[in-house]
Amino acid sequence: MLKKLLFICLSLTLLAILTLLIPPQAKDDYSKILFDNKGELLRVWLNNDEQYKFPKSEKISEKYKATVLHFEDRRFNWHFGIDPIAVLRAIKQNLQAGQIESGASTITMQIARLKNPSKRNLLAKLRETHTALRMELWKSKDEIFAEYASIAPMGGNVVGAETACWRFFGHGLEEITWAEAALLALLPNRPSALNLEKERGKLLERRNKLLNSLAKSGYINTETLNSSLHEPLPKINANWRFKTPHYAEAVLSLFPNQTILHGTIDGKIQERLERITKNYGQRIREYSNINISVLVAETKTGKIKGYLGSLEYYDTLSKGMIDGVRAHRSTGSILKPFLYALAIERGPYTPESLVEDIPTWYRGFSPQNTDKTFSGILPLKEALVRSLNVPAVKVLSDYGVEDFHFWLKNAGLSGLFRTAEGYGLSLILGGGEASLQELVPLYSMLMNDGKRTELKWIENGKDSIAQSEQLLQGIAAYHIREVLSIRDHNAIPVAWKTGTSYGSRDAWAIGVNEQWTIGVWAGNFAGGSVANLSGSSVAAPLLFSLFNNLSDNKKELWKGLPLNAGFENIEICRLSGYKAKDFCPHKRNIKLPVNRRQNQTCPFHKEIIISKSTGFEVCSLCWNAEDTLHIVKEHYSPAIRNELRKTGREPNAEILHNPRCLAKKEEVQFSIIYPESRARLFLPSGDALNTMGFVAIAAHKQRDAELQWFLDGTFLGSTKGEHKMAVTVGSGEHRIGVQDSLGVYLETSFRVRAK
Repeated sequence: MLKKLLFICLSLTLLAILTLLIPPQAKDDYSKILFDNKGELLRVWLNNDEQYKFPKSEKISEKYKATVLHFEDRRFNWHFGIDPIAVLRAIKQNLQAGQIESGASTITMQIARLKNPSKRNLLAKLRETHTALRMELWKSKDEIFAEYASIAPMGGNVVGAETACWRFFGHGLEEITWAEAALLALLPNRPSALNLEKERGKLLERRNKLLNSLAKSGYINTETLNSSLHEPLPKINANWRFKTPHYAEAVLSLFPNQTILHGTIDGKIQERLERITKNYGQRIREYSNINISVLVAETKTGKIKGYLGSLEYYDTLSKGMIDGVRAHRSTGSILKPFLYALAIERGPYTPESLVEDIPTWYRGFSPQNTDKTFSGILPLKEALVRSLNVPAVKVLSDYGVEDFHFWLKNAGLSGLFRTAEGYGLSLILGGGEASLQELVPLYSMLMNDGKRTELKWIENGKDSIAQSEQLLQGIAAYHIREVLSIRDHNAIPVAWKTGTSYGSRDAWAIGVNEQWTIGVWAGNFAGGSVANLSGSSVAAPLLFSLFNNLSDNKKELWKGLPLNAGFENIEICRLSGYKAKDFCPHKRNIKLPVNRRQNQTCPFHKEIIISKSTGFEVCSLCWNAEDTLHIVKEHYSPAIRNELRKTGREPNAEILHNPRCLAKKEEVQFSIIYPESRARLFLPSGDALNTMGFVAIAAHKQRDAELQWFLDGTFLGSTKGEHKMAVTVGSGEHRIGVQDSLGVYLETSFRVRAK
């Protein structure tokens, strides 16, 4: 029996010794923490144990360490996890008291108990002792104390000295005062009873007693003692900081595996952004229940410096918890600059190119300008500044919806869930959706010579490495930013654009200069229409207020022509803006991207031969060679002339061909605008006989021309001046015919179906 007992004792002893040789494994569950770019705390999240617990830090304040060791374990630096002197003292005290009053626990043993809590008995004490010996064997004293500092209970669900510093004092452990160090040394001693919400008077008394003991032991002088004794306890209602909530949630979702996150947010920029936007929002909300979202990023780096997801996070009435910076909304006109840049890059368009602004139908789709008027024709740059819809659809039709859709997807617009065909030409009018998070990098690209730089959310990790992609040629980006720019002596330079979605649901304004790219969205998170909401009236004023308040006039805020942008000088016609023909009367040079795929020459000038005696245009069938003169004339389609006529800007009448010429009927002086050839019309039924009506439209070059109209060969009537004819039809195939006074006849066929 004795041999068995001896064997068991030796086995247990050997097992205990062997376990000492196994290094302790740490299984810590820390809170995720977000700081701004200056190290100010923005947000702390609960860990899986519903605790606030900062990660362990190897840099421990000497004030805190000295105070804790003085209070808890004065021989910490020389004992081996067990303090024999403290053990003897505890045995003596417990024997005298007849009960356990002192446990002689060292800092190392306290760590063992905190990591594996259990009932206070002999077995638990042996287990703590064993764990303490293992820690002392495998870790340095600094490592052991750092672990204690990270797990010491500070009352409630606050764990660790660093956590308590931020929770109670609003700063990190390195900035701790002696009074704060004394308080944190005391809290773990009786955290459930002696904390900042209970027994504050007793806690203050014990803190001051500890401070006096520190002074008596020579840690602090009399002056430091007096100032520390007068330092008040932190307020009971000191809450965790809850700044930039939408930004914090976005960062957490983007970087779920990182514990400590150093954000790019600038506290001062954020404070100004919130103050300006919320004051503006209060004024707007006096007559309209809208929300506002703002994103401010450095143009060069993409670093997010200001972020406002909504006016008030806890405003449930306006769904304030929705993050408007990352929400996908109808884009309105906000994508037009990039379509025009691509059109300039590919050709034949230039910033000066004349584009049509006339009634146009694309297989039943007829775009309309916001004011329901047409300009006839105007330069591309003016069409962009005025944000006209009809020219934009014309350019998209020429460029190709599929190509533009592909470019947008490649540029980061993840909200385009449908195919290019699914969006059609409405893509440029807000048919697709995007977010400020996606659009701000696109506008930064205009100032970064066509390079798109990803947004930077945090300073650490892979995201700190700039990711740039050349999506536009630099010269194309240059032209667009010049078109969109405001640069005078009294204003902050900025290239900007607004957009308003269909039904006044979303208002956009985004601007860029060398320092900032700022995006503003205003609207209703519920998706409803908002009366009088538009990008220019609601979003733009806030955009300019932010640029004026955030931009630094001492910095370079604008840049000129990119030096290495791959451009060449092209001679264009001053009238049309397209590559000049030899006979274009006035020309100028412009810098355009090299290797443009299309270089169409000026379509608005033509060289004709006229008769000197009659003034008519003549050809080889009707001229007298001795009576001819070669001249250059402006040439416009009937539809363009029709709209210019309405605005009082009709060009001089075109020279007619010799009426006696056999070829005169070949010249087309008019056109049928609607319905276009082979159109499919879906019309509302008018009555029981299933008849339907629409208005056919034509245009003539001559102001007073008269046109005769025919439906399926039957005469309908005639028009003069403005050529519109009411037509009533049934389902099926039909023909509209139009004839002018010279006998020229045009016809278009179409199919009608009832809705």
